[in-house]
Amino acid sequence: MSDELAPAKQRLTIGLDREPIFVAPLIADEWVIKSLLQKSIRRGEVEIAQRAALTFLAQRGSAIWRRFIVIAFEDIGAGSADVVAMTVAGSTDGKWRKQSGGDIVVAAHLARLLAEAPKSRSAEHLITGSNGHPSLEQERRAVSASSIADNLAGVADKSNSLTHRALAGWCVSGIGWQREKVPGSNLPGLLDAFRRLGLPEELAAAAGIAATKSREPITLMVPLIWLVAHDGQTPAVVEAAVPGTLVLDDVPMYAHDKHTRLGQEAIRSLVKHNLAIRKFLETHVAPAHLHKAAYMAAFYVDAAPLASKLTWDGADRLEALGTETDLLKVGVPLEHIESLLQLFRANLDHLNKVRAQTFCRKRGLVEIASSIMVDGEGQ
Repeated sequence: MSDELAPAKQRLTIGLDREPIFVAPLIADEWVIKSLLQKSIRRGEVEIAQRAALTFLAQRGSAIWRRFIVIAFEDIGAGSADVVAMTVAGSTDGKWRKQSGGDIVVAAHLARLLAEAPKSRSAEHLITGSNGHPSLEQERRAVSASSIADNLAGVADKSNSLTHRALAGWCVSGIGWQREKVPGSNLPGLLDAFRRLGLPEELAAAAGIAATKSREPITLMVPLIWLVAHDGQTPAVVEAAVPGTLVLDDVPMYAHDKHTRLGQEAIRSLVKHNLAIRKFLETHVAPAHLHKAAYMAAFYVDAAPLASKLTWDGADRLEALGTETDLLKVGVPLEHIESLLQLFRANLDHLNKVRAQTFCRKRGLVEIASSIMVDGEGQ
């Protein structure tokens, strides 16, 4: 690994608890564990995140290091450039991990750092909105038709919209760019442009390594978010209450979201049993999109919330853009998006009961499943 992240690795070494952590693995499939790891980190739940991380490590081995990198850029981002850099440093140096107590020790420590860190999903909102919001089609076409040099200039030009700068940078990098390609790419040039704009060297290095290793374009959105959030303002971190949940067999029900089979089954059951939600969806969403709209609404209400969040002028607008993009994609009309989200917030307790009942049935706990009342509920 490049010595560019040597200071981050040194900080990680100093703070590392070298005593191995022994915990019983969670009894869940790899999709639930993958979901639980990320959602518990978002909620700041250290012990759950560590247990999920060690279960993931036992199930998937070295795949956890790429997963940590993706979580760092998707959920921590500009909230803590320090933790992002340490995550990349520790996740990309197997020799250092071996010398520092082994994979179990490092995985548990990184799970703690990520769970405790201030968080920002602005990079995720930026990549989602830039890539898919219908109102930005003209910007996407303009970027695709521009040269590498023009797009580099577009990234540096603060008078351009944030979405235009994001698309230009993404195109220049060549990382996962699926549209009509401009000949060549220039990831080093993009990182140098970020540095000239004032991006800390360590974050630039971490983004470059992560982009190369993961091939995820979100890694290049974090530097841009950091620059905008620190341009003439001082971002702040605010604490927030996350939604309540039920826990069965040590697994919080929020892990069963749209990315898991049980989560999808439970959300479909909620739509069936909850009259208010079913009527709303049948009135405003085409039948072909009804369940996908429910999956997405449940995700934003229960799986996306952060226990601590970086705030800056423009963050709320960007979050709205990303949310709109995802819900428009699954057929929810723009004017009904907020009402649907409010409806799911009001019925989150019902959703958790449906998840619990579905979970118990899958585990053969018929009596417990029967005791969980779900019919006729809903607001």
